Amino acid sequence: MINKNFIKMTSLIGAMTVMTGCTVPFTNQGNTLPAYGVTTSSTVTAEMPENFSGTQKAPEAGMIPGNEELRGLSNASLNVFYNTIKEGEEGENVLLSPASLAFALTIAENGAGGDTLSQMEEYTNGGIPVEDMNKLLNYTSYKLNNAEDVKWGVANSLWFNDNGTCKLEDEFVRKAIEFYDAEIFQKEFEPSIVNDINSWVYKKTNKMIDNVINDFSSDAMLFIVNAIAFEGEWEEQYLNEAVMEHQTFTNANGTETECVQLISTEDRYFELGEGIGFIKPYKGGEYSFVGILPDEGVSTEEYIKGLVENGEDFSEAVRNAEYGEVVVYLPEFENDYKNDEMKEIYKKMGMDLPFDKEKAEFKGIFTNDATSQVWIEKIIHKTHIEVDREGTKAAAVTVVEMDKCEAVISPVEPVIINLDRPFVYAIVDNETGVPVFLGVENNMQ
Repeated sequence: MINKNFIKMTSLIGAMTVMTGCTVPFTNQGNTLPAYGVTTSSTVTAEMPENFSGTQKAPEAGMIPGNEELRGLSNASLNVFYNTIKEGEEGENVLLSPASLAFALTIAENGAGGDTLSQMEEYTNGGIPVEDMNKLLNYTSYKLNNAEDVKWGVANSLWFNDNGTCKLEDEFVRKAIEFYDAEIFQKEFEPSIVNDINSWVYKKTNKMIDNVINDFSSDAMLFIVNAIAFEGEWEEQYLNEAVMEHQTFTNANGTETECVQLISTEDRYFELGEGIGFIKPYKGGEYSFVGILPDEGVSTEEYIKGLVENGEDFSEAVRNAEYGEVVVYLPEFENDYKNDEMKEIYKKMGMDLPFDKEKAEFKGIFTNDATSQVWIEKIIHKTHIEVDREGTKAAAVTVVEMDKCEAVISPVEPVIINLDRPFVYAIVDNETGVPVFLGVENNMQ
């Protein structure tokens, strides 16, 4: 009887993947991966390639993506963002981390092949081959983790069910460590594994996200987890007189909510689709908050839909923003978001093979994949953000579980952008313009 397996993926501005479906005994060949000791789980052991050090590779020079790659990454981010909004509740606040989803899914791509890999490269990577995506994400994580003036934390881990039925492919583990600095944990899955994983996520997101998972399938064999945390102060701090209490935010449903508005003068803005946006830098100038106000009468969903359908390049708009005086009214806000149905969203986008129990091709994860069928069963994404007069805190996690189954002309007068109604926002890398976080604020109720 052919063994069948599925991958369950969860994302919370970070990523976790769980995989199962092995039928051959696990054999320790003697070489041991580095010990991490983050949780109560022990470190996995497996035979590794000769001369493999077990440490992350230094990023290769010249790994900044070109314009075509940036457009692909930007379009992939907007596509999954729009489809998430479309499938959600009307007027819902949505916050995704395209970067977190990319980390989790690309790790899984290293065990994929054929048309399954092609679909994942198209819809997750924006058309970038997995070999190049590994290098780009390696560069991205290294750059984020070594930022000097803001605090980023990018972490990845693999949690392997050491029940004696199988082992992970050496090449799959090697890439997870070399490109993603993944921590590897081995433990026979018991109810305590839920606490181990949740504790790891809580720590890696600087205590912003907890309770990522509540349980797991009895057939689960591997979790791949990514976590991203961000804390950044504004480049220019708000003076007391720039903080306006008792202001009004008009929610998507027409009701009004009292809020605190922060007033500042920025120097870069852009027009994109049916909206106008500004760029507000964090300390150090490498990363920025981007706020976009859709035209009057255009909802946030309609706005994002227009960008996707017209092929607008978000990253190019950010990189090529015009210089000019912009008066910005930014409300303080805080949100938590969780989506347990990301799999269905990717399927509706056109990425269906990774979730097909008969057609998915994941033959590079377990040693017995030739006699097993592995697919992605679920993707969960969870995020958190706080924006106030001091700056921004944000975090995300993504979990994948695999189970054994059965441009503007500068005006004379300053531009005024008042985010007192539903708006789109992002946290971006100024060098590339690609969003690490992407959200819509539809209500403050």
